[in-house]
Amino acid sequence: MWFKRLSILAIVITVAGCQSLPQQTDKKMPEKAEPNKEQQTPSGVTIHPYDREEIQRQKIVIPEQKTKQQFDDGRQLPAFKNLMQKTQTAYRQGQWNQAQGFAMQAQRIAPQSSETFLYLALIANQQKQPANAESLARRGLSYAQSNAMKKQLWSIILKAGQMQKNQKNIQQAQTAIKSLS
Repeated sequence: MWFKRLSILAIVITVAGCQSLPQQTDKKMPEKAEPNKEQQTPSGVTIHPYDREEIQRQKIVIPEQKTKQQFDDGRQLPAFKNLMQKTQTAYRQGQWNQAQGFAMQAQRIAPQSSETFLYLALIANQQKQPANAESLARRGLSYAQSNAMKKQLWSIILKAGQMQKNQKNIQQAQTAIKSLS
């Protein structure tokens, strides 16, 4: 019992001792020190300045690019082209599952290609999955680089909105298609 009280008392004294404030000194730091001279602070720390010139800020001029920059989304890869041809062939023949499989393989090769999202959205519309088709088309819009691709993706969103009877999506898609024409 007395040991417990003694240990609690020791902890309280230790914590109280750690929380005491440092003593204030009336010394003031010099306003301006001579260059390359050591400076003494009130806390006793010595500052050793560097023998370097002052760093100056310079404005960087970036030349404007006149052509629209396109990012490499992987469409030029031979494997991607081959899979997209197989996707198109299967889609034209109405083989939705096979077309979807090819498009998903192509998407793994080039995940930022809007063309894969276009075909996956078309297939979802054919399989009566308008919510999925809309989602895929909107994702494809984020990667679309040409107005023609954006227009095709918006037409899929329009069709999905019509299937869902969603007036907001229909109006939004119609407005976007008109602005791209």
